Amino acid sequence: MTQIISRKDLLSWLERLIGERIVIAPARSNGMVLFQRASRAEDIVLDFDNTALSPKESFLPLSEALFTVDKENGNIKLMPTTVDEETVFFGIRPCDARGMALIDAPLLAAPADALYQQHRARTTLIGLACSQAGPECFCTSMGIAPDDPSNVDIMLTKVDDSYIVQAITEKGKALLPSDLIAESEVMPPPAPSLQAVLTEGIVEVMPGVFEAPYWSRLADRCLHCNICAYVCPTCYCFDIRDYIDEGSIERVRSWESCQSPGFTRLAGGYDPRSTKGARLRQRFYHKLSYFPEHFGLIGCVGCGRCVRYCPVNIDIREVISDIQKLGAQSEC
Repeated sequence: MTQIISRKDLLSWLERLIGERIVIAPARSNGMVLFQRASRAEDIVLDFDNTALSPKESFLPLSEALFTVDKENGNIKLMPTTVDEETVFFGIRPCDARGMALIDAPLLAAPADALYQQHRARTTLIGLACSQAGPECFCTSMGIAPDDPSNVDIMLTKVDDSYIVQAITEKGKALLPSDLIAESEVMPPPAPSLQAVLTEGIVEVMPGVFEAPYWSRLADRCLHCNICAYVCPTCYCFDIRDYIDEGSIERVRSWESCQSPGFTRLAGGYDPRSTKGARLRQRFYHKLSYFPEHFGLIGCVGCGRCVRYCPVNIDIREVISDIQKLGAQSEC
């Protein structure tokens, strides 16, 4: 038997959760679907392809104070930022859930990022399986499926006007509304099919094309707008600055991008990635070479946002294909 919840009861459950916790869910805003804090269940969007932005902002905010240092009567007091409220994150797609799991690898490795760790520990993820795929989607090429429940606490799969409910973790089981869930013999629908991108062997190919002129030619198109990093669910580069106000010092972490000029500038002014080609190359090497070497998985989830929003049509699918061809040529 399968557990299901009707659309009406799902909204009732979400309304109940809104009264108990912070609920972050898809909502329409300025013609886009974005993850926002929900104040009413009726504002939550249930039918959408994917959100315009990834959900990482809820765990790794655009800008966030890490701690504050106060000086009072000659005494120095350090006050770290804490996450005190429980959050339910509703409607996360499998690709974005994998994105959060990928960011976990560096940020939760010892010594863990304490603030990020608190965000993750106090959040329950309710996933929503994809019923259709966008033209830029290629998650299956990255080892994910449109209905993959691996990285969420609860997975919902739409069937007609109801949703199949899978409790994946103990945290998810504790959140389920037993009074609103029914038993059914309904079967989940087949997952949508996606285009294939040849990623097999890409990690091994990457070292051999590091010095290829290809990167400079590709970078001639790049505008350094950084939108690829900002919409990406797996990019986590940041900058840290200190702000002083009447004796109080606040250390703030904000999003950055390896595509920004000067991002890798060292003391004394030397920048090992001073050219556009070197910076663009770094983006793809981090995802396709360095990250898998350190953590065992390619640092891309195939959500296609960078493809959709790049103003000069730099397409990671084409880059992977080009690298494979360059690697084959170098072996000849």
